[in-house]
Amino acid sequence: MTRAAGGATLPRATTSNRSHTMILLVVDMQAKKFSTASHAWLLENVAREVRDAKAAGWGVVFLEYTRGVGKGGVDLAHRTHDSLTQIVADYGHAITVHKEHDDGSAEVLHAADDWWNDAGAEHIRAGIRVVGVNTEACVAGTVNGLASSAPDVEITVVGDACNGQQEAYDGSPAPNNAGQDRIVTEGRRVRVLQVA
Repeated sequence: MTRAAGGATLPRATTSNRSHTMILLVVDMQAKKFSTASHAWLLENVAREVRDAKAAGWGVVFLEYTRGVGKGGVDLAHRTHDSLTQIVADYGHAITVHKEHDDGSAEVLHAADDWWNDAGAEHIRAGIRVVGVNTEACVAGTVNGLASSAPDVEITVVGDACNGQQEAYDGSPAPNNAGQDRIVTEGRRVRVLQVA
């Protein structure tokens, strides 16, 4: 797996089938930065998505929030959970990119461009599957930014692999869908898979 600043790109795709034009986007799963990223149920569900993406040959982008952690990016204490990055440690199609705002869509699209362009398909931007925290802030901001900047991309938000942080959150060990209403789906190629 590659760790890089915001200007990095995913390694080039090696085949032209549709599965290789898909990307899993893991948003802000940084336990030391966001308490909502520490729940066992969430880690299990996000790990499931990372394993599935790797098995399918998708690109995997770990997006990390860096504002407030000091110059030079993310320190070791504020990185994505090791339990998630270790799944793709030996996988050549994973990268970590950094953002300083809730909306990380520009960083994601930059990282993904080579991956999509080398896939060779007419529909070079098949889709992005999104998991992570916080639903009402960084997940919603990034998804809405992606939908605006890349309207040809199909975006799926996996409800049981996301968590929100709002006053209504009671700390219970179950998915919190707070903030999913901030993800704009009407008139866009965006869908939110609800928690069963």
